[in-house]
Amino acid sequence: MRLLFNKFIPLTYPEDTGAGSGGGDDTQETFELLNEEPEEVLELDTKVTKEETEEGEEKDDEDTEKDELKEIEEELEGPKEEDLELTTPVRRKEILAKYPKLFKDFPYLEKAYYREQQFTEVFPTVNDAKVAVEKAQIMDQIEQQVMGGDITQVLQAAKNENHEAFLRIADNYLPALRQVDQQAYYHVLGGVIKDTILTMVKEGRALGQQGAPLQAAANVLNQFIFGSQNFQPHTPLSRQDRPEDRQRESQLRNYEAQQFKEKFESTRDDLQSRADNVLKSTIDQNIDPNKSMTDYVRNHAKQEAFDTLETLISKDTRFRGLIDKLWEKAYEKRFDKESTDRIKAAYLSKAKTLLPTVIKKARNEALKGLGRSRDEDTEDMTPKKGPIVSGKSTAPSSGKIRKASDIPKGMSTFDVLMKD
Repeated sequence: MRLLFNKFIPLTYPEDTGAGSGGGDDTQETFELLNEEPEEVLELDTKVTKEETEEGEEKDDEDTEKDELKEIEEELEGPKEEDLELTTPVRRKEILAKYPKLFKDFPYLEKAYYREQQFTEVFPTVNDAKVAVEKAQIMDQIEQQVMGGDITQVLQAAKNENHEAFLRIADNYLPALRQVDQQAYYHVLGGVIKDTILTMVKEGRALGQQGAPLQAAANVLNQFIFGSQNFQPHTPLSRQDRPEDRQRESQLRNYEAQQFKEKFESTRDDLQSRADNVLKSTIDQNIDPNKSMTDYVRNHAKQEAFDTLETLISKDTRFRGLIDKLWEKAYEKRFDKESTDRIKAAYLSKAKTLLPTVIKKARNEALKGLGRSRDEDTEDMTPKKGPIVSGKSTAPSSGKIRKASDIPKGMSTFDVLMKD
């Protein structure tokens, strides 16, 4: 099932912040519903009825089976946005008056009822929630860039969106910096002045003797601003931005990122193998309980069931979101056993809800095809009955007549002579 286990790919090594912070109480409740670790072979309700024949016919007709699979696909794709428009909510009391045992039989519906109320208070429509998520992602990127000391993309975005706003940022940058931190303000000005001094010296040397006054002016400016005739190159305030420290930090982080990437890939491949083995074993034990298929047909049916299951799960966008959250929590916990086992358990639990229908469809199609082949073979081998045409030999073409008893009844002397 590569579609799910390949989506989350970490690019950087996580900070050592302890337990992960992702997922709220509501998300945690949903995870808990998928958190039971299944056996190596899943127990499914795929009993074959007595009415099922070798041709794959069951009580339920083919249209019912197709409708069931279509209903699952539509459910996994989720409702359309127009179906999620705001409507007047029904009181819990009214629901229980008509269906007294609804929340007792389905506890998840009660939690979903209250959770929907809380979500609607924050995000009245699904589109509002999507916009909020998009803005949150942008803010996360900006925060990451600013905390990394790079505001280039922030300034570029401001310039692209509103040029006048960008110009105001440029006008207010140094006054705002001075208001926040005077040392940083004078450090930035010092860098500009030192760059000016270097330019004056470079231009004075290019002019030769005529440039001597310009070089002298550069020396006076350096002495006036920095109180020394010795010029000191501009250095970053942050120690991490110094060349030697920056190179060392970069090498360390690259090494850690490479180690972490290898850990992720190893974990992903292990989960992939373990989950696939469980699903294939489950399909193998339930696809042909009556041993009615040939090896070739059975293998084809197993592969068809496995592929159909993969397609159905890939259409479930909500479940893919849950798996991504579980991968993020595993990433924050550095892929420990507990977090990765939760991914496998959730994945197999989802597959378990789809396998009975998937296996039933693949089994019936395989048995129907097998039944048609047997009918055709039987038809070819059935001896044809009918009256003997006069003058036509009924003796085997390869047989020879050696004595009188070998002559078929009704065969003429001419036919006997021609046969020999």
